[in-house]
Amino acid sequence: MGNAFDFGLIVIAAMVFTAGMWLKTLRIRFGEAENRTDRIIDRIRDALVSIGTHTKIRKEKPQGDMHYLLFLAFMVPLSVIVLVQFGVRLPSVLGALLSFTLEIVAVCGIYGTTMLAIRRYRDKPEALDSKCEDAVAYVVLYAIFATGFLTEGMRIAAGASPASLLTPFGFLLSFPFGVFPQTTLMSLLEGMWRLHLYLVLFTLATLPFGKFSHIVFGTLNTIFRNRGPKGAFAPIDIDNAEVFGVGQVELFTWKQLLDLDACVRCGRCQEKCPAFATDKTLNPKKIIQDIKTHLSAKTPALLMGKGDEFEDTLIDGKGVQQDDIWSCTTCRHCMEVCPMHIEHVDKIVDMRRHMVLMEGAMPQELVLVNKNLENNFNPWGVGWSERNDWMRRRSVAPRILTEEENPKFDILLWIGCAGSFDDRYQRVVASLVKVLDHAGISYGVLGGGEKCCGDPARSTGNEYLYQSLAMENIETMKGLGVTKILAPCPHCLKTLSTEYPQFGGDFEVVHHSTYLLELVAEHRLHLNKDMPRQITLHDSCYLSRYADITEEPRELLKSVGGVELVEMERSGTDNFCCGAGGGRMFMEEEGERINNVRTNEALETGVDTICSACPFCLTMLSDGLKAVGKEEDVAVLDLAEIIERALV
Repeated sequence: MGNAFDFGLIVIAAMVFTAGMWLKTLRIRFGEAENRTDRIIDRIRDALVSIGTHTKIRKEKPQGDMHYLLFLAFMVPLSVIVLVQFGVRLPSVLGALLSFTLEIVAVCGIYGTTMLAIRRYRDKPEALDSKCEDAVAYVVLYAIFATGFLTEGMRIAAGASPASLLTPFGFLLSFPFGVFPQTTLMSLLEGMWRLHLYLVLFTLATLPFGKFSHIVFGTLNTIFRNRGPKGAFAPIDIDNAEVFGVGQVELFTWKQLLDLDACVRCGRCQEKCPAFATDKTLNPKKIIQDIKTHLSAKTPALLMGKGDEFEDTLIDGKGVQQDDIWSCTTCRHCMEVCPMHIEHVDKIVDMRRHMVLMEGAMPQELVLVNKNLENNFNPWGVGWSERNDWMRRRSVAPRILTEEENPKFDILLWIGCAGSFDDRYQRVVASLVKVLDHAGISYGVLGGGEKCCGDPARSTGNEYLYQSLAMENIETMKGLGVTKILAPCPHCLKTLSTEYPQFGGDFEVVHHSTYLLELVAEHRLHLNKDMPRQITLHDSCYLSRYADITEEPRELLKSVGGVELVEMERSGTDNFCCGAGGGRMFMEEEGERINNVRTNEALETGVDTICSACPFCLTMLSDGLKAVGKEEDVAVLDLAEIIERALV
């Protein structure tokens, strides 16, 4: 049916597609270098599996399933077209079955498209911001489906056979066309087929632009997603870098710029963001779109080599606002749910680095935190000489390791700043010490040799201070022969396990929920004392989404007799943040408090005990109970405290 004109349009469509990809690639290449091409075969394989199964997208019901139907409606016919080009021929029975399958997936595609359109234009969820390109996409989709079915109906009307019954919808559509003379019908068939072809060519040609661009850039983003340690922020070469952080859009890496074109504005990140949910100005979707808009505006200047003359600024211009940058709790929920594997948190931290290291601009509370970390190596500013006082106050005597002693031990207990200086969390660490002693574990602590792991500094942009703290801690631990670390704080866990290796600190790091569960399984802990309590577990963001630890705390609680575990509506990796991460622990919060929202969710379960496994979460939930006057009715306990109480 094709002719020279059709072939010409195919060539033009290919040229438009190529030109579009070239222009987008030029823009992405403005970004800084970053190695995302390691293990490329594994990357492509995993991306194909991820896209082919829609595993991440289908977690959002029902829209994820609807998108999958639409995906199949295009991928199955496309696969058939590719096979035909290679001369693949099927037996008549299989061919008829394939025709039936193609029709069914097309109907499913129409259904999926319709349900998505209803959601967007009738239900109008807050997360979706409809633009003209969305309406165009729906019109094109319906037109492709309609012309495809009409072409099939006309084809059957022109030459029906018993096999036509295997395409029931096309067969039904053939009846109205049966009234036309054969010559007229053939002309109509050729015209409809050609219209269908042109619509497909239009879609392919415009793939680099508009709504359908995620097909290309989302696929690429999935291939080049971060395969390194989860949540680890990229280090800065402090000694040789000329600029620190990102204050100009072209200082993002090429992968970070690829993120911008992969974003489909689905709003999943917006729906999960704790700051947005409590009426802060931060919206992770808007962050990405604002950076994209800024890049588009600056691209002409960059192409002419005049990027420095571009007047608008990335931060506090028409791009991203400082309030948005500092509102982030780094909970990672936006990244966890993003089907395009966009890395929101990393961009925010990079912009924080610019503000802190290049502009000297940060919230006033963080100025004090940084001074405290510099002078006394803890965010509260308590004198460094008092780091061991908690032991005397809590009547415990863990072994303090020194190089002179040339100690032999199995595991280092990392106390952390909260364990050393926070009155409430000292009780948690004391409980953990007693549990370890009960189990006969060979362990020790650094005592005064331990300094803040650096998480508050790094997550708030002070990379220079973070690296200073990290290098000193690494040197201390290597000098003692440390190989394994027990870290009860998830923030320390993340920093020690995923980021210290960037500076040669390769240690095995475990969280106390995992370690204590192992001790129970090995019968080194005997939990023979029942605790008749109803407990709900609050999942720390840094434990659940950064470390993928969700089941271990639950299994540990279930090992305690009398405990009834009651889940909150949002739990596991889909938990709601306590509001303390990303330096927010030390900053004032405007409007509705995130920790109050989470505390109310816990109270709705009707339990008498809230369990946490993080010092920040413990503080925030305790404050939340005080805010509603429930501190006398409901207890907030750490896992270690519960296990200690269950010991014989």
